[in-house]
Amino acid sequence: MNRASIVGIFGMAMLAWGLISQIAMSQQKPLREQLVGTWALVSWDQRNADGTTVQRFGANPMGIAFFDTTGHYIITVMRTDRAKYAIDNFGQIAQATAEENKATAQGTITYFGTYSVNELDRTIAIHVEGSSFPNWNGTDQQRLFEITQDELRLTVRPPRGGSVDVLWKRAK
Repeated sequence: MNRASIVGIFGMAMLAWGLISQIAMSQQKPLREQLVGTWALVSWDQRNADGTTVQRFGANPMGIAFFDTTGHYIITVMRTDRAKYAIDNFGQIAQATAEENKATAQGTITYFGTYSVNELDRTIAIHVEGSSFPNWNGTDQQRLFEITQDELRLTVRPPRGGSVDVLWKRAK
């Protein structure tokens, strides 16, 4: 085989590889299908309108998010540095102190309900059926989102300014 033949074969192989890659990318799953699954919290970044950072859930928060195929979700995030209650078991929760209850309320957010995905503007509309923050109960909220490989980024841009960026990694 001469050099021109080898270069030609290599060029054809590269062209074929490019076409196969383009076909594979055009057949990528819709965003809704990519969203379905279990996600573990990586980080929660919250900024006020003035640009200051809020560490609502401490330096190392933990959380989990589930999105199912029927359009239901649950999201839970909490501080990992909360002090333990003085009570011995959950059956005694009514005996928790005001300070213990305050730490729990300020260090935890849980909400669940239904969701829909807008592929065009890459948003997720969530209907909150129940939340540990009762003001959200029955509300509809919108999040920008992007999925890159095994990462999910949810972004909230409140009307009064600031932002919340939450990064999740697909749970294994």
